[in-house]
Amino acid sequence: MQGWALAIAACVAPVAAMAQQAQTTKWVHVRAGPAREYPLVTQLPPNTPVSVQGCVSDFSWCDVITPDNNRGWVYGGNLVYPYQNSAVPIVQYGAVIGLPVVTFFIGSYWGNYYRGRPWYGDWHRWDRWNHDRFRPGRPGGPGYRPPPPPLRPDVRPPPRPPVVQPPRPRPPGPPVMRPPMRPPQPPQVRPPAPPRSPANRPQPRPVQRGDNERSQR
Repeated sequence: MQGWALAIAACVAPVAAMAQQAQTTKWVHVRAGPAREYPLVTQLPPNTPVSVQGCVSDFSWCDVITPDNNRGWVYGGNLVYPYQNSAVPIVQYGAVIGLPVVTFFIGSYWGNYYRGRPWYGDWHRWDRWNHDRFRPGRPGGPGYRPPPPPLRPDVRPPPRPPVVQPPRPRPPGPPVMRPPMRPPQPPQVRPPAPPRSPANRPQPRPVQRGDNERSQR
């Protein structure tokens, strides 16, 4: 049993060297195993930095070291990791980030970190429960490969419709001066010419007899 624990510790040592820094998003429970049913180790407030030593294959739970040097498991949805200028949840982006995948062995893990805890003597019962829960093929168990995390869609806002500006009202120009309208004038009637007096009438020419005789000839 002791030799097996040393072998497991030797395998975990390179993983610890690759520890990644993450941060809690709210008050979280640090458990003695990768499930909510495991005993409570400690609690952490929001925005607490933790060193991620590895996660189960579906990145639902991660093995962390707290600032006060406690060791335990935190749900991956409550841990964020800096990635591409933003903080992303490990449960969705653990594979993209490249966090190491580890397998939980309760005997060696509890023997290294939980000796002296009041629930350490029940590790055999928890070991049987762990095998039933994480048997091969189930999420978190050996041989399970989670589906790749969904990629963030390139969501672009729809193009804005062109803004049609209403026509600007033109300033009123100077008033147009129109000539005043004259009232229609009645037609001018010429007065009739005055009648000619007898003195002004032309006198008939007297007929001379000699002339008439000449004309008859």
